[in-house]
Amino acid sequence: MHTFLLLGVNVNTYFYSAKHNSFFPLELKDDYINGIGWPEDAVEVTEQVYSEFTGEPPQGQKRVAGKNGFPEWEDIPPPTREEIVAQAGVEKQSRTDAANDFINSNQWPGKAAMGRLNDTDKAKYNAWLDYLDSIGAVDVSAAPDLNWPIPPGM
Repeated sequence: MHTFLLLGVNVNTYFYSAKHNSFFPLELKDDYINGIGWPEDAVEVTEQVYSEFTGEPPQGQKRVAGKNGFPEWEDIPPPTREEIVAQAGVEKQSRTDAANDFINSNQWPGKAAMGRLNDTDKAKYNAWLDYLDSIGAVDVSAAPDLNWPIPPGM
């Protein structure tokens, strides 16, 4: 084991692989060699570098392999047009699912089929169906400039 006790603090030895953009503890080197292998480009890093780059990244940044073979922070690129449209599609489906869950939790479809909806519930049911129609009419290809409809009673 390659852990040292220095002034009452455990100091581990870590290596960084730019190819894998990952850290590897020296104490597990034999396990790596016997398993997936020890990275050929592994370079020893300080405990400080290890701690910095395995913690929470700075806002808007991600860890990448630097040109010098060590980790560094890089700005996260803005989402692509396709990613923005895809996220809008996820949002549309989420809103549709939530509306359907609300409608079904009130048992309005079953009550309507049986003729058991009172006038108040019928008005609410119709408002939620209109809301579902409004969600369905949202063209996600126009993202991010979308105007989402507001749920009834909100």
